[in-house]
Amino acid sequence: MIEFLKGSLLSKEPNHIVVMTGGIGFGLEISLATYDALPDNGEECGLFTYLYVREDTLLLFGFATSEERDIFNILINTSGIGPKLSLHILSGMPIEEFATAIASHDIQKLVTLPGIGKKTAERLCVELKDKLNAFLRLKQETSHVRIPSTGSPLEDAISALVALGVKPPHAEKAVLTASHLLGGDASTEDLIKEGLKHRR
Repeated sequence: MIEFLKGSLLSKEPNHIVVMTGGIGFGLEISLATYDALPDNGEECGLFTYLYVREDTLLLFGFATSEERDIFNILINTSGIGPKLSLHILSGMPIEEFATAIASHDIQKLVTLPGIGKKTAERLCVELKDKLNAFLRLKQETSHVRIPSTGSPLEDAISALVALGVKPPHAEKAVLTASHLLGGDASTEDLIKEGLKHRR
């Protein structure tokens, strides 16, 4: 699985980009949210990725944040929601707003998304409520953590996990695992979010 891709941004369109790395140009499908976060052509960029494989389809998707990829992964594993519709959802509404709409069963807001009718919106609320409630709880937990910076994202992330109740040895192991998965340029916030997934 390709988890992260870093290289020079060769070209970009609102739904597709090409990133050059190691002499290979990788084409990635993206959301409008990721497009807005991209630098200019020719500059270096890093994206979290998801490789979508089916019998007759092989697509690489790119995301500006790990949480956007997490929501994409949840969406495409929902019956009737494919990768294209998942990108439309991510493009049409901020992640936290979408999760809140699901949690509060706000059908009126959900049907404003491209390709989402009333029946689909109702089904999404039923199927995704528990998963997105967990996402919102995690978002709330990490947003309340305020650790004075030591100058090292790794140390800050470890301190944050300890403040959230993770035992120091487990926190260190979790953050090191997160750093390995996300790469050396990962932010403290991303290390905290990814580290919480590996805190056992």
